[in-house]
Amino acid sequence: MQSDSWSAADLHIHTTASDGVATPAEVVDWVCTKTDLTVIAIADHNTNLGAIEAATLVAERGLPLQVIISQEVESADGHILGLWTPEIIAPGMSAEETVIAIHAQGGFAVAAHPFAPRLWSKAGLSRGNRGVYNNVDYDGIEIANSTPLLFVANWVARFYQLSQGQRFAATGGSDAHILPVIGTSRTYFPGETADDLRAALDSRITTVSRPGFNPRRMLRYARNVPKIMASDRERKAREVDLGIREAKPEKPKSR
Repeated sequence: MQSDSWSAADLHIHTTASDGVATPAEVVDWVCTKTDLTVIAIADHNTNLGAIEAATLVAERGLPLQVIISQEVESADGHILGLWTPEIIAPGMSAEETVIAIHAQGGFAVAAHPFAPRLWSKAGLSRGNRGVYNNVDYDGIEIANSTPLLFVANWVARFYQLSQGQRFAATGGSDAHILPVIGTSRTYFPGETADDLRAALDSRITTVSRPGFNPRRMLRYARNVPKIMASDRERKAREVDLGIREAKPEKPKSR
């Protein structure tokens, strides 16, 4: 933390390990050739395998990038980013139980897209509310997320984070499911490394950049919705096989 220079991180990226359309290798290649990010957190839904694969590739190739082993846990009270979590955390627990599990392995718990529109609650984006955020020991709150239609939600999250004094670190992550979105929401910190980033988060001195309104990004997402949905169906099927998700009952056939 002695450095006067600041670096950029994207703390919310998805791969084909859950519902992203790019493999961990493709994400790493894109970040290294198309962005100036020095740290990324691959946070796939209910798994850290994408992050582990990406971190292994970075180490083998000696690339100028650090990958935080992370996961986006689908708690009963909304999605929670578990940064620095080498062990997989079971979905479906309460927010309190999930944050405790993240902390138990030295992780950093972030409320993901906390004020998304209520109509998205079935997708888990906004099952949480101020009562949950007020009473659960989150470490950070995501105030910049590049998912389409979250422009207002980002500002609501920012106002809430400011109202809590130094309780929450401010984080920004693209929530990218496609490559061109990576880095469009960022977390800035003094230094260059993942250790520097963790120190800045713990000290509550991070800043963020927001994605703004970008019709081209929305169009790119729209074009990739079928791929994202197909990838999501595949990951949910894997979770059923692993026993961490219940299979949906089949609909009765109409006569």
